[in-house]
Amino acid sequence: MQNKRKGIRQAMSRFWLPVLALVAGPTKLAAEEEVLTKTVEVQRAYDPTLLDAYKISPIPRLDDTAKVRVKFTYPLRPVKPIANIYLLTPLPPARVQRERYEQSSDVRAYLRMGMGAKLSTLLDAYVGSERSRNFLWDAYANHYGSYGKVKNDAGEKVPARDMRNEIGASAQYSFERALLYANAGFRQHAVRFYGYDTGSFGLADYEALPADKVRQHFNRAYFNLEYRSAELPDSTWGYGALFGFYDYRSKSMQAEDALKLCLYANKILRPTTTVGLTVNTDVYLRSERLAASSNTVVSVEPYAKERKGWWEGTAKLNFAFDNASGSLKTYLYPSVNLTALLVDNVLLPYVEVSGRHEANTYASLTAANPYLAPDTPPDIRSSRTTVSLAGGVKGKLGSLLSYALGLEYALTNDMAFFLTSPDSAMLGSAFSVAYDDVKRLTFSGNLLFQPVRALEFRYALRYDSYGMDKLLKPYNRPALDMRLSGAYNLWNKLNFYASFNIYGSYAALDFAGKEVLRSSGVDLNFGAAYSFFNSSSVFVQLNNIMSSRYHVHSSYPTYGFSAMAGYTCVF
Repeated sequence: MQNKRKGIRQAMSRFWLPVLALVAGPTKLAAEEEVLTKTVEVQRAYDPTLLDAYKISPIPRLDDTAKVRVKFTYPLRPVKPIANIYLLTPLPPARVQRERYEQSSDVRAYLRMGMGAKLSTLLDAYVGSERSRNFLWDAYANHYGSYGKVKNDAGEKVPARDMRNEIGASAQYSFERALLYANAGFRQHAVRFYGYDTGSFGLADYEALPADKVRQHFNRAYFNLEYRSAELPDSTWGYGALFGFYDYRSKSMQAEDALKLCLYANKILRPTTTVGLTVNTDVYLRSERLAASSNTVVSVEPYAKERKGWWEGTAKLNFAFDNASGSLKTYLYPSVNLTALLVDNVLLPYVEVSGRHEANTYASLTAANPYLAPDTPPDIRSSRTTVSLAGGVKGKLGSLLSYALGLEYALTNDMAFFLTSPDSAMLGSAFSVAYDDVKRLTFSGNLLFQPVRALEFRYALRYDSYGMDKLLKPYNRPALDMRLSGAYNLWNKLNFYASFNIYGSYAALDFAGKEVLRSSGVDLNFGAAYSFFNSSSVFVQLNNIMSSRYHVHSSYPTYGFSAMAGYTCVF
């Protein structure tokens, strides 16, 4: 009788396990906390926040210095064939995103190619080592660009361009009690200044400009090296060091070199208490054509973490020293975060009081807006959030649901804004940088819902309300950013993707200095991919199906409807 029952249980398991595997689908969710001492994934692991997922047209804002930084790190990680994951990306000349791709442990190389409307092209290649206990390496090359025409406010079809090229390599070596990681690469971004003053100039005037007046490119060479100790007993100090360097240059030879040195250490005093210290040194050296001043920012941050029963908290003291052109200024930013651990992480209310010092750079400003006036050095200074009061609730219900709701009130000095530059030589098509002290109220919401492993939905919302000091409006900073996306995997062969995005209206200045209102935009996208032979796949994506003419930057509208198709092969 026992043997008979055992045989019945084995037969049932052989039947139900494949059925459950089919229902669950081929993907899985993985959560990883992105901290300074996390394990480095050599194979270009993509660990996006929810706001990054299926991003279509990034809003032209700098990284907010007082943002409620609640992260969802649940990237979809497909099994073979990996090639059928293709994130929907925009094809506007203002923002063409580099293809982001999640590598699985068994993919050693892949090649992806695509072409589409608006003369868009895609080429992505990757090769990596086999899994090894001590040594890993990888290398990649990527090209993604568009060269079509955009209809401006006057109804003229203007030649536009946005091209991104990148090559890079990385390596990781594991010692018995330490880890050494290094990566290096070169990145290029090229654009055209197609947003000229249509009230004073025409298409013929734009086409008559010399090539060096309508084109801009940025080259960035970088190198990073990190050494850190492995996991050690609680009574032993953990430590690490990070060295980074980049050389950033524009077409007009405005150059910026940056050196970064970070030293950190932490120790677990007892199971509930951890203390640590982080010291950061950032040195920015700029050419005379860019700015007469360079600056050095040093921050020293001791911290302590405590977790007891139903709550956990972190206390920090950030001492920041900013030396700009020989003038040294010192700042102190205390920070306290308290989180209640309720209902087994399903409900986690939190409150936080903090501050932050952020050194704006030529690289960060042009990343936020690549249409800065090329021959006029921008004003570069640090932004300082003197106080940030934040609170909200976050949590998750297994792998089914993750959410976060946050409200923040922040006082920030010298926040960067972009104003239209009245440069007649450029037909008024460039921007300058202005700073203002602001009071900002921010509401943010994030949601990830995955009823089954083959289906997921993501929702993100951010709304900002500004109180200005000198400027009349928060120019070129939209108040609303909403994203809704979904992905479905059918039979591990056919994948579908869709996203719906709303970008809020914003105030800007026209070329005569008069305030104008740029209307909101709606972006609807759809994509599909089909895999075959376990190593190849084809994909197609439709962007901006409703042909919304949203201005990512004032006077720089995006493309209308566009499409791309391509092929991927995994080795």
